[in-house]
Amino acid sequence: MSSTAPSLRSISISSEEGLDGVDGSARFSFHPSCSALASVSGPITARLAAEHPARATVEVHVRPLSSVPGTAEKSRGMAIREIVERSCLLAQHPRTLIQVVVQALTNPTPGYALLAAEINACTLALINAGSIAMRGVVCAVPVGRVKKGSVISVEVDVADDVVLEGGGCFAFLFGFAADVWSTYSARPGSSFDQAELVRAREVAREAAAEVWQCVKNSIRHQKTIGETQSPHEVVVKMEI
Repeated sequence: MSSTAPSLRSISISSEEGLDGVDGSARFSFHPSCSALASVSGPITARLAAEHPARATVEVHVRPLSSVPGTAEKSRGMAIREIVERSCLLAQHPRTLIQVVVQALTNPTPGYALLAAEINACTLALINAGSIAMRGVVCAVPVGRVKKGSVISVEVDVADDVVLEGGGCFAFLFGFAADVWSTYSARPGSSFDQAELVRAREVAREAAAEVWQCVKNSIRHQKTIGETQSPHEVVVKMEI
């Protein structure tokens, strides 16, 4: 089992300043095929039925590019909620609600690139909001196993999916450098072993560190231009 160096190509991070009624929002893209927008509101007053006496309740809504949310969006929403619950200090805000809305800006791909983009957009929106303490910054990447060679690589383009026979998404919490969430599976007719999963995690960790570097550069850039730029969209692009 071998692996290739991370190849994320182009990452785009945008701070969305014009969205009304939210505390923070951001856009994240793996160019050219996957892009997502996320917004965060909270802590806000929770409905009585949703209140938790010891911590904030997290509510996540994932919306597709078109039509109404289906099973795939609900599944991704559950994953994102689990990540937010693990990465935020919810005990600081008991009996409140943290509401996250994630909007896909591209059509879903057969792999996991869109899920990774949505997770990263959610992380950036939480940072932008600044109202919820976090244990660290979560960065996610999609990985896949290439057919005929069992090579593990980063998967971000629709074209990549044609040559993959398995893959998944790994999310890492930078601060403690912990793998806070992951999913990995083989395509029908294929299988994988523990060694492959370990290699996939290693490739994902290296690539997630590149995403984390992009996030840090985006934050520095926003601080630098905050005094001189009008409150419109701030875009940071990095070629990997």
